[in-house]
Amino acid sequence: MQIEYLEAGYVAVSDNSNIVRYLFDLGDEVIHFEINTALSEQATPNKADETAPDWARLEKNQCKCCPLKAEDSKYCPTALRVHQVLERFKSHASVQQVNLTVQTQRRTYVQKCDMQNGLNSMLGLQMATGGCPILGRLRSMATFHMPFCSFGETLYRSVGAYLIQQFFILKDGGEPDWELERLREFYQELEGLNKDFTERIKNIEQSDAITNAIVIFFASSIVVHFSIEEELKEYRDYFTGKSVTPPKGGH
Repeated sequence: MQIEYLEAGYVAVSDNSNIVRYLFDLGDEVIHFEINTALSEQATPNKADETAPDWARLEKNQCKCCPLKAEDSKYCPTALRVHQVLERFKSHASVQQVNLTVQTQRRTYVQKCDMQNGLNSMLGLQMATGGCPILGRLRSMATFHMPFCSFGETLYRSVGAYLIQQFFILKDGGEPDWELERLREFYQELEGLNKDFTERIKNIEQSDAITNAIVIFFASSIVVHFSIEEELKEYRDYFTGKSVTPPKGGH
């Protein structure tokens, strides 16, 4: 991931289709993050800068579901991503308003929002593409990143992406999971990862904007899990086109 800080103005959109650029316009400066979603560009924990903090070391409150080994991965890849963002935003409050622009090769999204929601969108993408073997299962959604998603959009994209995977499993002669059992298990695993990662960062000096952004990211995963457990009943008519009105709070 390349990070660049700009005093003012914007830069041209990259020709690289894997690049997603976040521009946080704070009025007196524009903070620029460039994220490469390509698998080959994911962070390698052993290549981390030696200035990375002790709390980011893999063995420090390692998530119970994590399959990485300290002898192979010195640092937790997700912790490194959070640390990089924390260093730049630790002096900013969660409710600070920001004009956020997200640029991809095909589209530019612009929204005025508070800092925590802007960081939530960016951190979700960073964590899904940062080398974590658990969060990395969200990579197909990261490839087709959509910032500022509502919960209903997140649920639709999550389930839709999973069902596309099952279609190709079927085509390859495998056993597809049309009942979403493994998707339920994955989101249940994310709940455990949430608890463990929260334990990792709770004692570090941090911005409430970063903390809240992480909370929002994992809270969304918990609600997705609950909706799948309920067999998407609340969204049945909306997702099948029988109703044009989303469930309350789902849009």
